[in-house]
Amino acid sequence: MSEHGATPLSNSAAPKPDVVHRRWPLLGALSWLVAPVLLLAAYAAAQASPEVARFLVGSAGVAVGVLASSVLGLLFTIGSRVRGERWPWVGIVGAVISALPLLLFLAGMLFRF
Repeated sequence: MSEHGATPLSNSAAPKPDVVHRRWPLLGALSWLVAPVLLLAAYAAAQASPEVARFLVGSAGVAVGVLASSVLGLLFTIGSRVRGERWPWVGIVGAVISALPLLLFLAGMLFRF
């Protein structure tokens, strides 16, 4: 025991924790941009080659695109939560928005739009 009565377990001996710094929601914001970026990439590929355009317009191309959008949005949201970014709703809403093309594709398959 020291002269001042501070023991290793007392509050005065332990250093005070610093303020918790949260990271900016970079991955959360990226989850919002997945669907538009994939759409632009598909458009650019379709402009480059007519064979690619026929595949992208077909059912298989659309299915791969909407599934990729949904998966990437979910991965960015999980990464956002793992990084401990502030404003967690940004990543969660981004995942929902990037899953909307998949929902519309499945609704179109069910109701034959």
